[in-house]
Amino acid sequence: MDSADSTCYQEVWYAMRATYRRERQAQRLLEDAGIVSYIPMQTVEKVVTGRRRRVEVPAVHNLIFVRTTRDILRSFKERVPYLQYMMDRSRGEKNVPIVVPDKQMDDFMKVVSLCGEKVEYLPVGDRKFLEGMRVRVLGGPLDGVEGVLVRSGKSRDRKLVVSLNGVVSVATASVGVDGLEII
Repeated sequence: MDSADSTCYQEVWYAMRATYRRERQAQRLLEDAGIVSYIPMQTVEKVVTGRRRRVEVPAVHNLIFVRTTRDILRSFKERVPYLQYMMDRSRGEKNVPIVVPDKQMDDFMKVVSLCGEKVEYLPVGDRKFLEGMRVRVLGGPLDGVEGVLVRSGKSRDRKLVVSLNGVVSVATASVGVDGLEII
């Protein structure tokens, strides 16, 4: 049985799009169906009914991560056509839905939840951050998170970038090199 067949019966994280900014609507339907999902959120200031308010909005529009089996997701998608797979086109032979490994997803969610407004979302393939050294954080709230240590622009600050290959990357505010282990 190849890895594509094993995802029919094993719960994995799928990177998906909910077209026309319907990611929250899709999340409610997934929740009603008992399916786990995750939308990276951020707090922004908006004018609502004439008043400035801080509201939570999706950090990356149309992006939602869904943890389930392929068979359950296929059945769910028949009822919710605007929920679409993000495809990995790098494999050459055919398009394959992007599956995010559990460790990467756990690290991503930890960085987003603990760093909050200090997280910078980067589009796929952003060259502002050059490839650097792979590191693991030792101690503190980000203990065990793995990513790439990079320098941002002309700044001497180093940032930890956690990437979900082919989907999105997040960069923390600055990190000290003291609590880092080279992988």
